[in-house]
Amino acid sequence: LLFPNTIFMDIMGLPRADADLFQHWETEILHTGYAEPGAQERQMDAMIAVSGYFAELITERRREPRADLLSTALSWRIDGEAIPDDDMLAFCLLMFMAGLDTVAAQLAYSFWHLATHDDDRRRIAADPGLIPTAMEEFLRYYAFVTPGRKVMRDTTISGCPVPAGTMVFLPIASANRDPREFDRPDEVIIDREINRHIAFGAGPHRCLGSHLARQELRVAFEMWHERIPEYRLRDGAE
Repeated sequence: LLFPNTIFMDIMGLPRADADLFQHWETEILHTGYAEPGAQERQMDAMIAVSGYFAELITERRREPRADLLSTALSWRIDGEAIPDDDMLAFCLLMFMAGLDTVAAQLAYSFWHLATHDDDRRRIAADPGLIPTAMEEFLRYYAFVTPGRKVMRDTTISGCPVPAGTMVFLPIASANRDPREFDRPDEVIIDREINRHIAFGAGPHRCLGSHLARQELRVAFEMWHERIPEYRLRDGAE
């Protein structure tokens, strides 16, 4: 968690000393089980806290810009108009939700796989040149994002009526296991040559941070296996 967290703090121009606080908010919002006592209250408290943090930061950066992403974003214009504070706050919250959790989650899935599949781990450690293709295969196989879309008009999907206003959740992992697109789709093949996955989405909804995410993942795999080529998952570890 520390690796993507620190990168996010640096890009946004935030003090690294606040990294633990941001991680706490992220965990409360995204990883609190709904069945836990007081879960919704904790999630709401964390969202209010992070919103207040960014609202104050936006005011500060408008007054005294710095060499960071937020200050740059505050200089943007849409149709000649400055971006309103509410929209800038939404931008900050999106960066927060996407920037802290996604790379950490992908690294968790990838290292879980390597710690439980000795042959794949040893191949990567012995030949770091496999890392780019292996990384794409982990993105394909362990795609974890489930984007939601609101249905704008009554429609039918595969015989199922879906009324307007319904939220539909679309697990990207399903498309990435499509046998019409991928040979042996339910296997992890770390040297898979043709891999047109959509782990980062597609079209106008494609992830703007995909290039940064790939760089972070690659650095993590390379640096880890250069130093720790042999490892396993401890029995009983979650």
